[in-house]
Amino acid sequence: MTARRPVRCALLAALLLPGFVSAEQTWGLVVRDRERTVEIDRSSVIQSDGGQKVAWARIMLSPERAAIEGYASVKAMNRYDCYNRSFFTLKRVYLDERHVVLREEGGLDESPVLAARNSVDERLWQEVCKPPSVSDLKKIARDVTAIADAANADAGITPLVPLSRSAAVPTDTPARETERIARHARSTAPAPEAQSAPAESSPSGKRASSPRRSAAPAREAVASLAPTSSRAPSVPDFALRRPEWSYEGDTGPDKWAALHPEWAVCTQGKRQSPIDLRNGIAVDLEAPRFDYRETGFRIADTGRTLRVHVGAGMGVVLRSQRYELEFFEFHRPSVERVGGQASDMVVHFHHRDAAGNIAIVAVLLESGDRPHPLIQTLWNNLPLERGTDYTPTVTIDPAGLLPASSSHYLFMGSLESPPCTEGVLWAVMKEPLHLSSEQLAIFARLYARNGRPIQPPNGRLILESR
Repeated sequence: MTARRPVRCALLAALLLPGFVSAEQTWGLVVRDRERTVEIDRSSVIQSDGGQKVAWARIMLSPERAAIEGYASVKAMNRYDCYNRSFFTLKRVYLDERHVVLREEGGLDESPVLAARNSVDERLWQEVCKPPSVSDLKKIARDVTAIADAANADAGITPLVPLSRSAAVPTDTPARETERIARHARSTAPAPEAQSAPAESSPSGKRASSPRRSAAPAREAVASLAPTSSRAPSVPDFALRRPEWSYEGDTGPDKWAALHPEWAVCTQGKRQSPIDLRNGIAVDLEAPRFDYRETGFRIADTGRTLRVHVGAGMGVVLRSQRYELEFFEFHRPSVERVGGQASDMVVHFHHRDAAGNIAIVAVLLESGDRPHPLIQTLWNNLPLERGTDYTPTVTIDPAGLLPASSSHYLFMGSLESPPCTEGVLWAVMKEPLHLSSEQLAIFARLYARNGRPIQPPNGRLILESR
C-alpha cells in the first residue's frame, strides 16, 4: 500500500494543475463580451473538504484590451466555498498572445470574497459548485483512469482496484490528505501549459469595460482573476504594453490612431472623450446611487498615473442600470472642461455592467488649504518603484471621494486613452472636492500632465441636473 500512495497523490495533484487536459474540450464558456472571454476548466474541478472545490478559470482579452493591460490572458486557480457562496484565489498566471508566461502570483490573500449577485464571480461559483451530471462523472472517470494508467505505467505498478471505478476518488480521499495535496499544489504548481487550450480573442469593437482586472480585466476585471492582494512587484504595465503610447511627443494623442490599426477610432470616432461641458440641457436627472463601502485596496503605478483597485461587490446605478466598480485613477489637470475651465485634478471611477458596458464617474478636484484624508492615505502607500503595485493593510472607503451633491452632467463618450472605445456612459459630478496644494504637488512630481486634449462634441446631447 505504501508504494501506491505516491500514485494516488500524483493523481489528485495533477487535477489541480493547469496543464491537465482531457480528451474532450476542457474549457467551458461562462461569459463573453467585446473585450473578454471568461471560461472555466471543468476537468480541473476537484472536491476538497468542508464543501469546498478547487478549479482553474481564465480570462482571454481582446487584442485592443490586451494592448492596454500588458497581457493577453490570465489563468487563476480558485478555491470555492460551495456552502457560503465565496471564493479566494490560490494562484494567478499572466500570459502574452504567444502563451508565454509573463509573471506568476502566488501566496495571495486567502480571505474569502463573497460572490456578488448577478456577477461573473457568481457565474463561476455556480459552474464549479453545481452538482455534477452523469456525463460529468463519466468524463471524470475517463480522465482519472488515463492519468492513473500513465502513472502506474511509469512506476511499473499494477493497481489492486481498477481505476475506472474511481470517479469519486477526490470526494472519498480523506480530508487531511486532500488538504495536504492542495497545499502542495499551491506551492509547487508550474505555470499552465500553453497547449492546455487554444487561446481565443473576444470580438473587437465597443469596449464593454474591464477587466477588474476582470477577463478584462483588467479589477481589469473579475475579482477572482484580477490581481488584488499580491505583495510581490508585478511586471511594469508600461513595459508590457504593445505598442507604447503616451500623452505627448511621438506617441502622444495625435499619433494614437497610427500606433495600432484598432486604435483608428481615436481619430475617426464621433463620440470621443473628453469634451467641454457647455450648452447642456437642464433636466431633472435621477441621482446616481452609489454602493461604495470600506474595502482593502491595491495601488498601482501604471507608468502614467496611479490606479487603485478595490474589492468586489461595489458599484453605482445610473439610469436604472447597475455598474460594478473596477478601479479608480487620477489625472492632472482634469481632462474634462466645464465652460472651458479645467480643474486641478480629477478622479475617474471605472465601472462595468453585466453585459460589459462601461460607465465612468468623474469627480473634479480643486487645490485648497486642507488635505483630503483619503487621498493622503493613498499617497502614504505609494508604490516604491515605477510599474509596481502595493497592497497595504489599511482600508479605504471610496465614498470619501464623492461630493455631497448628486448634481451631474450625463453624456455618451469614449475611453479617454487607447483604444478610445466609444459607447461609454459618462457622469461628471458638478460639485468639486478639495485636496491640499501639497497633495497636488506630490502627484505633479510623480506624473506629468496626463490628460487627453478636448475632443469635438459633434453635436452630442449633454444632459445636466438642474
